Amino acid sequence: MFESREERLHLCRAAVAFFALLIAAGHLAYVTASSSSFTPPVSQATNHTQTYPSNQVRTGFGASSFNTTGFWFDVEIIAYTLIAVVFLLGLRTWYPLSILFNIFNLGIYFLSGITAIPGISGMAFPGRFNLMSGLSSINIIIIGWILFLILSLVLYKYDPGSELDKLLVTRKGSGKRS
Repeated sequence: MFESREERLHLCRAAVAFFALLIAAGHLAYVTASSSSFTPPVSQATNHTQTYPSNQVRTGFGASSFNTTGFWFDVEIIAYTLIAVVFLLGLRTWYPLSILFNIFNLGIYFLSGITAIPGISGMAFPGRFNLMSGLSSINIIIIGWILFLILSLVLYKYDPGSELDKLLVTRKGSGKRS
């Protein structure tokens, strides 16, 4: 079926990109679902002793609230979309950074199940370890993180990178001024 090594590498790159986009889509689904609970801007006429959820921070007098969790999810959507492009193009130079970003996300997720993480959660969420609660966007994200990690590590070990990656590395090395 996939007789040449090059075909297998292309298929594996496509699978890693698919899981990266699946992770981005899972985050997008979560952000879209949670955007309906957006706190409207605080006008100067309102009571300024209003309390905010633990994941929102007041940014100043009369300013709207800033949802740190929502912002981080937006960053992850963009990052995993770029990571999908990195793997589709075979830019091996960027594989380690992509893998480290994924390990960081997976680690923070499970760490937040044990302890509170300032800026992310006000308390630990031990329910995060109950992955058998059905198919949800967070379970899709976790499965995507794990499969992405496995396949990206395999690619990092066996993929020499694309010709585009070699060209970029060569151009970066020969870009010295005389």
